Amino acid sequence: MAATATPISEQERVERERALASTIANLRIEDLHLDDESKRIFQRHVDGEIGFEEFRSAIDELNERR
Repeated sequence: MAATATPISEQERVERERALASTIANLRIEDLHLDDESKRIFQRHVDGEIGFEEFRSAIDELNERR
């Protein structure tokens, strides 16, 4: 899977950071946590290194390996 870096706006980055924080909070409510590999994938999306489809694909691949 080749990452295609597309610049994102600061507003988009903030929205992605909020989505990540919300995901982490929701997982904690269920007494679950993101592992380091998942966090790296999420952070790459927040940073704009990968788009949503690449993000989703990376998470799917990670889940398949488990």
